[in-house]
Amino acid sequence: MQKNVVKTGAKQGILAERIIAAIPNMTSQLAVSAKFLVDHPDSVVACSMREIAGRIGVAPTTLLRLARALGFKDWSRLRERYVDQFRSSPPLYAEKADTVVRRNGIAGLLDELTSAQRAALGYVATTNSADTVDQAAKILNRAPRILVAAFLSCRTPGLAFTYICRLFRSNVTMIGAEGSSVVADLEDVRSDDAILAINFRPYAQNIHSVVRAVQRSGAALVSIADSRVTPLSPVARSVLLFGVDSPSFFPSIMPAVAIVESLAAVMLAHAGHSAVERIRLIEEALYESDTYESAKHRD
Repeated sequence: MQKNVVKTGAKQGILAERIIAAIPNMTSQLAVSAKFLVDHPDSVVACSMREIAGRIGVAPTTLLRLARALGFKDWSRLRERYVDQFRSSPPLYAEKADTVVRRNGIAGLLDELTSAQRAALGYVATTNSADTVDQAAKILNRAPRILVAAFLSCRTPGLAFTYICRLFRSNVTMIGAEGSSVVADLEDVRSDDAILAINFRPYAQNIHSVVRAVQRSGAALVSIADSRVTPLSPVARSVLLFGVDSPSFFPSIMPAVAIVESLAAVMLAHAGHSAVERIRLIEEALYESDTYESAKHRD
């Protein structure tokens, strides 16, 4: 069963790449429909062809033509591909690790990893429009305090976001950081706070506590996730998407890091000269305290 999951996920990634590659040669109506599929894969599962066509603003027959242009007999066959993906559970890390160990040829493995990383970055860029990232940045910038809810392996992109943003604003903290607890931090959430949550399947149980804290406080939530269908989506004001497919045994967190770096850059662009001045002062202090190596210490 788990082997089929890996194959299904790979096929879904290949389909997204195929759609993106075909868009430049499509008519305008087919192109806008294809972009919707890439941006909203879960809608293909949850909605009828007529509902999707209405959301896009095209006739249902346009989606039928799109399915055939992509090599499917009809819309139902294309939809089945998406349904298979969302029915699948994420593969066990140990089983994927076994596949990596049994693989012959390190060069081939590294080539596959590099290709998967390029595709993941392409998916991030295509799925999250500039307006969507800008909206998320503005939601976070408006809050006097940002709490980062990133658990387990998602802690890495969460720490990256926290470190970068604290260079130009002080009130950015990790939930459940050393010396605090997730329960205590979430109990302290206020209505004017913003929470940045980062998640991919299998989701940490703590995200349900985040949902309850948002519902109780009314805080603004920005969700960075592997799907629009997560426990956080119903209470999120903005959702940014990334893919985690990788030939390695562990899901890739690189796309999530790419999103938080982009988000921090847009936040700085809106923050203005006062933020730049804070960065300058911190940078000078880092050199003066010998935290950074300075030129005068080099031979």
